[in-house]
Amino acid sequence: MITAQTKLNAVIGFPLAHSLSPAFHNEEYVKRGYDAVLLAFESEDLASLVHTIRTLKIGLTAVTLPFKEAIIPFINDVDRLAKRLQSVNTVIQKDGKLMGFNTDYFGIEKALEGVELAGKTVLLLGAGGVAKPAAAFVTDCGAKLLCMNRNPVRATELVSEFGGHVVEDLTNENFDVIINATPVGLTPNVDESPLDAHFLRAGQVVFDIVYNPEETRLLREAKAAGAQTRSGLAMFKAQALEQIRLWETLVLHS
Repeated sequence: MITAQTKLNAVIGFPLAHSLSPAFHNEEYVKRGYDAVLLAFESEDLASLVHTIRTLKIGLTAVTLPFKEAIIPFINDVDRLAKRLQSVNTVIQKDGKLMGFNTDYFGIEKALEGVELAGKTVLLLGAGGVAKPAAAFVTDCGAKLLCMNRNPVRATELVSEFGGHVVEDLTNENFDVIINATPVGLTPNVDESPLDAHFLRAGQVVFDIVYNPEETRLLREAKAAGAQTRSGLAMFKAQALEQIRLWETLVLHS
């Protein structure tokens, strides 16, 4: 039951029909005995969303498509990792100030646990807000990065920041790991894939950051080709738990 004492948290983005953040966070709050609720605020008007966050004194805000980069100018203080990535997926409000963090990096680390990346070639599909922590993590691990994006200018900006090369034609490329950091395949467009199936083969690791559905068309086709697959759900859960940890540390127990 929501009362005047209930702590308000939120997820913001557009669209939000696919988001599991309310279900996951609210279940965690119940497990931990918190009088708190996370609500979904769907809008294309980021300025109005930020005004709502401040007005309602929302403690934790999960930030998703398409605002991870655009929200940065609205934030009072951006932590070192989020500043490096130029991508914020978590906003904590304390004493009227908004602090920006990126927990996607930790989620990607969890999802790729056990995958040998040093010396491997990683094909990254996408160059937006969630592609940046993926690029940072794999290059931090010593991988060679190839980035493919429908807007090659964005891809060029990404590799200039994190290293690697832009590719527009995969015909003569070989890659060991594939990461989909685009929304292609996201509910309700579950029959779409960001990559033609003939580029998939046994021995590859294919990680789709899309988590709804849990098994995307890309992952189904990768599995059929004999590749190892990693669902975005592992990343989603790990980054959400890190969001809750930040909220507990900076707001609840400070």
